[in-house]
Amino acid sequence: MSHTEAVQEFITAINYDRFTQIELAHAPHARFRSFRGPNLQSSAAIEEWHRVFLRNYADCTYQDTEFVEDGDTVAAIATIEAKGYDFRRFHQRVLDVFEMTEDSLIAERRLYAMLRDISMEKQISQAHDYARETKGGTASKTREVVTNFYDALFAGDDDAAKELIAEKPAIIDSIYGIAAGADAILEVFKGTPSPAFGISRVTNIIAGDNAAVVEIAVDPSRPRTAHVVRLVEGQVSVVEVYWMLREIGFNPFEEYRQDRHLRRAILPA
Repeated sequence: MSHTEAVQEFITAINYDRFTQIELAHAPHARFRSFRGPNLQSSAAIEEWHRVFLRNYADCTYQDTEFVEDGDTVAAIATIEAKGYDFRRFHQRVLDVFEMTEDSLIAERRLYAMLRDISMEKQISQAHDYARETKGGTASKTREVVTNFYDALFAGDDDAAKELIAEKPAIIDSIYGIAAGADAILEVFKGTPSPAFGISRVTNIIAGDNAAVVEIAVDPSRPRTAHVVRLVEGQVSVVEVYWMLREIGFNPFEEYRQDRHLRRAILPA
C-alpha cells in the first residue's frame, strides 16, 4: 500500500465517523497541529479531537480531494462540506499534510484551512480550474521552479519572481486577498503581516508533477501557513493560501459565536 492509499482510507474513516479507525491510523505518539487547535501528541487525543470536530462539523465529508505525495509525506487538498451550529451547510477548503512511518501510519499531521464559503470572481475560478486540469510536468521541475520562486519572493526580487509567473495567474487567500495578475500575487505576499519576532521562511516543500505544497513558518514547531502552488507549462499559475487560523489570531470556532441562536430541542406544544 502506498502512503496515498493509507491517507485515502483515513479520509474515508473521517467521512463515515469511524473513530476507532481514526485512532489506529495514527502512530501511538503522533503529533497533530490544526487550524482549530490545540496541539496534540497522542493517537488517543487525536481520536477525541475528531469526535468533537465531527460533532461541530456535522455530516462532514472531504470532497474533491487531490493528493501530492513526496517521499514519506502526503498532502491532501480538499473541500470539506459540513453542517454548522445552525445546521446550515457550508464549504471550507483545507490542506492536510501527513508525515508517514514506514508502516504507513501517521506520525505527524498539520491541518491548514481557508475561511468558510469563500467566493471568487469568474476570472480567478477559470484560472484555478485550468491549472487543476493541466497535466504533465515532473516533480523535480516543479520543485526547482517553486524553490526559485520563493527564494525571489523572500529576497524581495520582484523581477525574478515575475519571470516565473504565468501569463494569467491568480492568488486565493481568504484572509489577505483574492486577486488576479502577477502584481496582485506580489502585493498580497508583501501585504501579509509578519510576526513581531523572527523571520518567515520556507520549512518544507512537497512537490508533485504540476503542483507543490510550500509550508512557511518562523519556527518549524509552530506551523503558520501553507501554499498550494499550481504550475502550468513550468510557470506559477495559481497560489492557494491556507492558514493555521488559530495561530494567526483568527477565531475558527464559528459554531460558538454568541450572536446566533444556540442549538435547542424543539418540544411539542
